[in-house]
Amino acid sequence: MRLKAYHLTKSYRRGQTHFDAVRNVSFSLTDEAFVCLIGRSGSGKTTLLNMAIGLLSPDSGEILVDGNNLFSLDEWQRSDFRNEKIGYIPQGRSLLGNLTALDNARLPFHLQRRSGDSLQKARELFDQLGISHLENSYPAELSGGELRRVALARALINSPELILADEPTSDLDIDTAREIWNLFSSLNEQGVAFLVATHDVELSHRGNATWEMHSGQLTQEVK
Repeated sequence: MRLKAYHLTKSYRRGQTHFDAVRNVSFSLTDEAFVCLIGRSGSGKTTLLNMAIGLLSPDSGEILVDGNNLFSLDEWQRSDFRNEKIGYIPQGRSLLGNLTALDNARLPFHLQRRSGDSLQKARELFDQLGISHLENSYPAELSGGELRRVALARALINSPELILADEPTSDLDIDTAREIWNLFSSLNEQGVAFLVATHDVELSHRGNATWEMHSGQLTQEVK
């Protein structure tokens, strides 16, 4: 899957003040990409990620996925596209508190009609991520690192071609953060593309490219 963005702009008003959260941003993600998106809080990283997967509509610009304009689809079609092609790990805690860890991971599988066994696949992912012992635990019982692993299993349940992650290691200790990045690197080697927003400059060097957001604008530094 190839994702290309052209001249994306998203503006907001705060009282009488108008500002561009994202300003005239263009980029391209290839199948083998592992891109780290860095920048200060408020620089536009989260807004850009949300537009890239169709959760937020730009004021201007377009996003092409395999040559098709993402925003020519209606809301339901974009939702189906995300569920089919993209794994998303949002910032902060995103699991549903009334579901077990395993059922949280299985949920995206059942948002569309598809063949296969979600229970078996989720358990395989939990085993790969070293959290098999947590399948019957609830989110309130899990540590930050455990929550991240469950969120990653949820993002992987439909075998996405692209994973977008927003500050996936923001509240983790350095050893757990490194484990998460090692998992990302391993999946990238298996053909999953990544776009990861992060403040962690040390770990951002694990990607094959670094992009920086500053005041809504994007610069690209190819490693």
